[in-house]
Amino acid sequence: MAVPLMQKRFSTMLLVVLVGILIGSYLNTLVEMIPGENVVKTFFTFSIPFGIGDFANNRPVLIDFNAIRFQLGFQIRFSLLSIGGILMSLYFFRWYK
Repeated sequence: MAVPLMQKRFSTMLLVVLVGILIGSYLNTLVEMIPGENVVKTFFTFSIPFGIGDFANNRPVLIDFNAIRFQLGFQIRFSLLSIGGILMSLYFFRWYK
């Protein structure tokens, strides 16, 4: 019997969503390897980047406090297949006790 999602720990659900993003990312990579270019392949593999930093020029954000300097960069690319991976992992997580 499935356990409602509200009765589960948030940290476990966050981990399941991250695993779903990884599954979707691998599916996206596999579909991109299919030879040829068509509308269906473009529809499923079109991704929208979201993050901190200028990833078009491969430059993370530089934070300089004069004594300490560090770079910060983070990016997630959402595609239809990554959303499908999230939904698939949440479906299996529903049966986890």
